[in-house]
Amino acid sequence: MTRLLVLNKLRWYLRLPIKWVIFALTVLAVCFPYPRLLIRHVQHWRDPNALIEPDAPAIQPLVEELGQQLSNDLAPHEVLKRVERYVYNKIEYEWDWNTWGTADYLPTVTEAIEMGKEDCDGQAVVAASLLRRFGFQVQLVTDFAHMWVKTDRGETMGPGKKKAIVATDRGLRFQLSGLKELPKAFAHGTAVFPLVREAIILGMLWLLLLRPKGDIVLSLVGLACFTGALICLRNGGRDYYHPILWMQRVGMLAIVAGFFVLLVGARRHAAAAGGTSAHSPPDPTSEKS
Repeated sequence: MTRLLVLNKLRWYLRLPIKWVIFALTVLAVCFPYPRLLIRHVQHWRDPNALIEPDAPAIQPLVEELGQQLSNDLAPHEVLKRVERYVYNKIEYEWDWNTWGTADYLPTVTEAIEMGKEDCDGQAVVAASLLRRFGFQVQLVTDFAHMWVKTDRGETMGPGKKKAIVATDRGLRFQLSGLKELPKAFAHGTAVFPLVREAIILGMLWLLLLRPKGDIVLSLVGLACFTGALICLRNGGRDYYHPILWMQRVGMLAIVAGFFVLLVGARRHAAAAGGTSAHSPPDPTSEKS
């Protein structure tokens, strides 16, 4: 803690970048503790549609089993429903942290099937691979928190209301309207991530914002703001489809309030303390007789 506070003695153009690097490395280590998986995750996101593998050996047993449930006279929307239900039953839903030990990981179809459990992105990759095998044109779509499958005959795997990123043959296509989903996605991600690890991130942020001679009361108020924000975001975003919006907004405001108290409030306290000492009357005992 003392070493972190020593950073405040540096000039601002040195201090700020160093603090941001420390915070970024902390978040990275807490959320993605396995560098190899993080590298694979980033590589997969460069072209998510490349993960759609209708001819992968691992998916052949699923194709044969599901094919017995699909007749040629089924309407497209009924095929989508049956594929969705089949994948949900075949690939158990589980958070990536429990499956891979990382905050997020976009798996290949083989990895998802071999694990037998995945969150929405792994389930979507498997469903997309099956649907392409059965003649559908498919794309992977996400709103930052949930991934589903878009086809030429409808959408499946729990379509969201807003598309933020669509994986096309020409690369990722971003839609500005989907940015509205970021606060909701952030709150939901906060709600489902391990609390202890979030506390580590919050604690590091608090330490980096402390001033060497700041008011201890203001420091504790700032910590209380961050803690309250974490509580509000976790409770407000727990149900992705029915979020408690007012709690999410209070959580966001509490984060802003924490920054204000720790930065602006601490500076005013330091300035006031300096002004008081500068204008205090001289000590009579220090005068020479």
